[in-house]
Amino acid sequence: MILYTMMPQELIYQTDANEFGKQKLVTYDGIPLLVDIEEGQNCTVIRVMSSDPAHFMNEKYTPGTKITLS
Repeated sequence: MILYTMMPQELIYQTDANEFGKQKLVTYDGIPLLVDIEEGQNCTVIRVMSSDPAHFMNEKYTPGTKITLS
């Protein structure tokens, strides 16, 4: 079987179930983001899931950015 995808290998073949369990799809300021829940409401942006190119250009939502959910 050949899997053609643009998703990173780490998201497809998880090595640790705990790491995958901390990831969550959230909508932040109207933009769908895949985040890593750290503690409480603090998160780290993993991936922008939007199809709008303007969302990718916004530096507030680049991968690795820390955000707080309300």
